[in-house]
Amino acid sequence: MTNRIMLCAEAGENAVGIRTVSARMKSPHRFYIGYDEFDRLRRDGRAISSDIHSFVTLRLDQARDRIVFLFTWLARHGLDRMEGTEQTVTLRWSEFEGFLQNCRQPDGSRTFRGLSLDTGKGRPRLVFAGNRQNLKAAVGSRRIRHKLGKALDRNFNWPDAEEIRLYNDFTPYSFFFREYRNGRPGLCGGLIFHNQEDMDKAYYGLHT
Repeated sequence: MTNRIMLCAEAGENAVGIRTVSARMKSPHRFYIGYDEFDRLRRDGRAISSDIHSFVTLRLDQARDRIVFLFTWLARHGLDRMEGTEQTVTLRWSEFEGFLQNCRQPDGSRTFRGLSLDTGKGRPRLVFAGNRQNLKAAVGSRRIRHKLGKALDRNFNWPDAEEIRLYNDFTPYSFFFREYRNGRPGLCGGLIFHNQEDMDKAYYGLHT
């Protein structure tokens, strides 16, 4: 738990002021992010903002309900030296967006506190459930088995999920998946094997 960071936000007229607190450090100052930057984040999935010497990159993954703050806190020491610290804070987007929507209402809360999601729990279990015909066909081919292994390693790196269940998809060698968190179903989609007519270019793609 010592790696988790508390993000404290306070809404102003034109911007949201943010500070971070962890067992290791407190942010050197309050970082102000304009509401227009959050509008850009919703539109583009990414935004960059600066304040004093520091800056933050915002990343949005609505499918995973995540907003990521990548802070670089910089401070000037002397005339020719800057020192800084990087922090990454991951929050549930639905909770933070609720604050953004409510804080500008006359009776809305103007403060928010959120503890960064614990990203140290490791990967979820991968379970092939039901009929395993597509799995047997995939592992029966050395080339496809290698591509499937790389796809499973590259995807599903979701530390807050407990289990990913994969089922046969109607596309050969492909799978339908469903995520489970706290025993409840979450995100679902497909791990689809594309370009099968040319095995050199064939690949697995994740679709949600």
